[in-house]
Amino acid sequence: MLPSPRAPIVTQVVVYKVGSADETFGKTGIAHFLEHMMFKGTKTVGPTEFAKTIARNGGRDNAYTDFDITGYHQTIASDRLELVMRLEADRMANLDIVDKELLPEREVVLEERRMRIENVPSALLDEKVRVKLFGLHQPYSMPPSGYPDQVRALGVNDLMTFYRQHYMPNNAVLIVAGDVTSGAVHRLADKYYGTIAAGRAPMRTRPDKGGPDLPQEIVFQDKRVVEPTWGRDYIAPSFRKGEIGHAPALEVLGRLFGGGELGRLSRALVVGDRIALSASAGYGPSSLGLTNFGLDVRPAPGVDIATIERAVDREMKKILDGHVEADEVERVQNQLLASAIYSQDSLGSGPRIYAGALSTGGTVEEVDAWPQLIADVKPADVVAAARHVWRESGCVTSLLMPPPKDKT
Repeated sequence: MLPSPRAPIVTQVVVYKVGSADETFGKTGIAHFLEHMMFKGTKTVGPTEFAKTIARNGGRDNAYTDFDITGYHQTIASDRLELVMRLEADRMANLDIVDKELLPEREVVLEERRMRIENVPSALLDEKVRVKLFGLHQPYSMPPSGYPDQVRALGVNDLMTFYRQHYMPNNAVLIVAGDVTSGAVHRLADKYYGTIAAGRAPMRTRPDKGGPDLPQEIVFQDKRVVEPTWGRDYIAPSFRKGEIGHAPALEVLGRLFGGGELGRLSRALVVGDRIALSASAGYGPSSLGLTNFGLDVRPAPGVDIATIERAVDREMKKILDGHVEADEVERVQNQLLASAIYSQDSLGSGPRIYAGALSTGGTVEEVDAWPQLIADVKPADVVAAARHVWRESGCVTSLLMPPPKDKT
């Protein structure tokens, strides 16, 4: 529970400990498809009535599917908390999937993939990179949207089996944030979720290494690409897998090296050398398994990729050689801590931080201790983390570019 009495509203988030990384090849996309079908009715709530009921009561709702989790959330007036708990608990236990609703929704799911993945060359390249980085048919390499031919083959029995395996109160996390009291939340949770029988939640496994035959290189050409993009992704530990002690320093490294215009990459390649239009880095530790540390650079017109790679390697070498200053680490720490404080003020991002951590093996105490972990990072920790992750034996280098021009 995350109390916030400043406005008479409340957000409920229910996150299930299942995502696309828990699927098997042959039935990819089932977690995301089921997320859609959760809005298609129970034995007492008709198709589409869940969202309509929320809207009629002045609220809004949505859902999301990721590699490790599937989440459902509603924001509504605080005196309507009982309504959203009743509705969410009902579909936790009583989902009713029928062909009449499944068949048209499958087309919606496929169209969503076409819009977000197949029409976006960078998203298509990302799927190819993840296959090389994590291994074919392995968790984190199979897309949450699923492969279209496998989504088309999913039927009522597939979805209901998956639902019964994973959707149960002991495989879920409940976060309530906003203008409510602890007593009210516990009373309502007991009344609605407490009556649902527990089940046997499946064991969750994740590989402890990346894909075979690393390093790898991928060149993806697409006529829709106007400007090339160079990228490199490294296998990295998360808060749950691998050398987890490096995770806080990797968060600092990600912001220090590629965090916006003040990141080292941008200052060197965009502002200094003027060989790039943009340069960034990214790292996310909130994963049940291994994760990735990514670099992306958009070259300036006329600049060849070899020049970009030399410049990136030069900036990486400075860190690997130990050139990290205490003042720049402190600046990044302040940025990260400020963003954490702002997130606690939000009824959206605050609950999702706790829900994501609790559904991947973390605890409330670990979330609350995160600011101190960041504050404790020293320049030597950043260097050690970079040396652990920035290894040729654990990376995939990619290039997104337009096809060669026809000279005829």
